[in-house]
Amino acid sequence: AVVSTQSGHYGRGKRIGDFPHFEGWKQESVDDVVVGMERFVMVNIYANVFNPPMDRVKNDTLDSKIRSLHWILPKHLDFSLPSDNENSDRQLALAQYYLLELNKKRSPHDKIACIVLCCKALHELFNLAHDKAAGADELLPMLIYTIIVAAPPNLFATTQYIDRFLPQEKLTSGEMAYHFTNICCALQFLENITPDQLSLAAEEFDHFMEGHSSHLEEALSTKFASGLLDNINRVKECEEKVKQLQSYHGKLRDNTEKLQIDITQHKAQVNKSLADMRAKFSSFEEEMAKLLSS
Repeated sequence: AVVSTQSGHYGRGKRIGDFPHFEGWKQESVDDVVVGMERFVMVNIYANVFNPPMDRVKNDTLDSKIRSLHWILPKHLDFSLPSDNENSDRQLALAQYYLLELNKKRSPHDKIACIVLCCKALHELFNLAHDKAAGADELLPMLIYTIIVAAPPNLFATTQYIDRFLPQEKLTSGEMAYHFTNICCALQFLENITPDQLSLAAEEFDHFMEGHSSHLEEALSTKFASGLLDNINRVKECEEKVKQLQSYHGKLRDNTEKLQIDITQHKAQVNKSLADMRAKFSSFEEEMAKLLSS
């Protein structure tokens, strides 16, 4: 049913260029219309087709597996990060950001765009470190490490969603296909990771997997991790300030409501006083009129 939905949707999309309304349009413009149609359809059916029951067990298992590998460092994957380089830190942070954005996107095109941007940031990171372009062999370990550090939720479900609903021609050639293949390979590596692949003894690997990581302090001492912790602390400070502002706003709202009540009551009292004064003045005028007439 999932495949037939994909085929039907994109079958109609491919024929959109034959409509008289689009005669003379450039192919890029037609493609934009197709992507817009896809986005509209997929956003509306997303809750029903993303991470279906047949994917959930593997998706949850892989999410848990990725989180359990938090102790892995670049040296375990045979690559190194540039030290004391603000631009490098920024590119690595960007790569993680795009991975975390994946779960917020709804259309297949928007999701794979995040994957492409993540990989481009890693390409730039490699170029900064080595002054040359990264090949697949250089990109893959960096992507694996970025996935471990970012730990984006539902990554397996995301790859399955893209595979089912993105036009197949997008996944067989071109930039999207290349980077999609890389992230699928990274997930396969993480799913089947072994001590040998990390140059570790089985006992040491098991020790780390149980949470007894002697590398944790080393990981936290890196410039990037330190900066990440600083950012986390800043976020916590901002959250605390937001709570204070919300509390202040609540008190201000309560005080405003009380003031409005007081003003209303005071206005009523003033109006009553004015009415009493008018009544007394009217009575005084009547008495004066009687006196003058007599």
